[in-house]
Amino acid sequence: MANVPWAEVCEKFQAALALSRVELHKNPEKEPYKSKYSARALLEEVKALLGPAPEDEDERPEAEDGPGAGDHALGLPAEVVEPEGPVAQRAVRLAVIEFHLGVNHIDTEELSAGEEHLVKCLRLLRRYRLSHDCISLCIQAQNNLGILWSEREEIETAQAYLESSEALYNQYMKEVGSPPLDPTERFLPEEEKLTEQERSKRTT
Repeated sequence: MANVPWAEVCEKFQAALALSRVELHKNPEKEPYKSKYSARALLEEVKALLGPAPEDEDERPEAEDGPGAGDHALGLPAEVVEPEGPVAQRAVRLAVIEFHLGVNHIDTEELSAGEEHLVKCLRLLRRYRLSHDCISLCIQAQNNLGILWSEREEIETAQAYLESSEALYNQYMKEVGSPPLDPTERFLPEEEKLTEQERSKRTT
């Protein structure tokens, strides 16, 4: 990561989230997506500060990234792999950024770009998607892809993503079961992260 204080990176991310939540009618009439574009610029800044994705994940052929690709039915991982070490941690943080960039592009009606970012998110999480740290983000990305494909009236593809998401959730609850990490916690100072009890309240 570039020589920038981590607190500053977190501030940029939180500012992007705040801008993303601005209601469209609060933007200038001729620039309804002004806040979305501002949020996107901040997310791109954070992405650049985090540095490049791990090569083995970034260069994976896109054909391998569909729901169920490369694994048994519905793409369920065979085991829980935690994202340990700086390379894995960076991959997960980049996945959070790719997810929010994907949602941002979908919100501005740029579906192809949104799809690309969401697929990148899943690619970065592929190895860790059943972990406590990544399950929530993976499910959200798959759900958003399911909705995106349904809007294109590609019902089979949409259904595959949604079914994969549901199956992954069921497997996580069976094998792990603890309240998952909120993806945005990746950009919170340690003292502000949620406790296990607070996470449990959010998921009930």
